[in-house]
Amino acid sequence: MNISDKSPLHDLAGLLAGLQDVSPVKKQAPAALPTEDASDQVRISTRAKEFQRAYELVAQAPDIRTEKVAKLQDAISTGTYNVRGEQVATKLITHTILDAIL
Repeated sequence: MNISDKSPLHDLAGLLAGLQDVSPVKKQAPAALPTEDASDQVRISTRAKEFQRAYELVAQAPDIRTEKVAKLQDAISTGTYNVRGEQVATKLITHTILDAIL
């Protein structure tokens, strides 16, 4: 066993004593604001413009396709609308798997 008169607190006391000798930091003046002559420019890529146009077209499209709804309503009312159970099951399973993955 090795006993020493230096403890970690002794080292810490020396560091703290050294901090008292440090002079305070001088505050600097804030940086000058840009003059009115300076101007910022933004360039939008062609690809970004295409995305913006596509977004606008989608936003303008109706949420409900009335023509398709009308055809389905007519088929249901006349009794000509027929869906196989396999098609419904396939869609349900597909959507369930996709929801679990995404």
